[in-house]
Amino acid sequence: MTTLIADAEFNNNIAIAAVIGAVIGWLSGSVSRTYRKTDADVKLLSLQVRELQKKLDALLKHQGIELPTPPPSGLSPEVELLASDPNTHIVAIKRYREENRGVGLREAKAKIEAFYKSRQ
Repeated sequence: MTTLIADAEFNNNIAIAAVIGAVIGWLSGSVSRTYRKTDADVKLLSLQVRELQKKLDALLKHQGIELPTPPPSGLSPEVELLASDPNTHIVAIKRYREENRGVGLREAKAKIEAFYKSRQ
């Protein structure tokens, strides 16, 4: 009688493990489908981050909190890092123009190149 109970418990545990395994497999497939990002999704996320940055800037200004002044180059640390490597100059120019709306391509290119030359 004891072995019958033990066998029944063992079978129940196997059944539970199988159900849990199936649910985990389904969830992992669902999650992987959810997190496949397309270019449009990435652009939307980038836009949302910029909007959040604007709101954060407004909140900081309202509270009277000042962030440290930008580096003497006038470039953000991210753009400086990108501009330091000649292989990422195009990305640096694009990022600089995103951060400084209204700046033309020629002006941004000149700024990145001048920074690169000053660091050599």
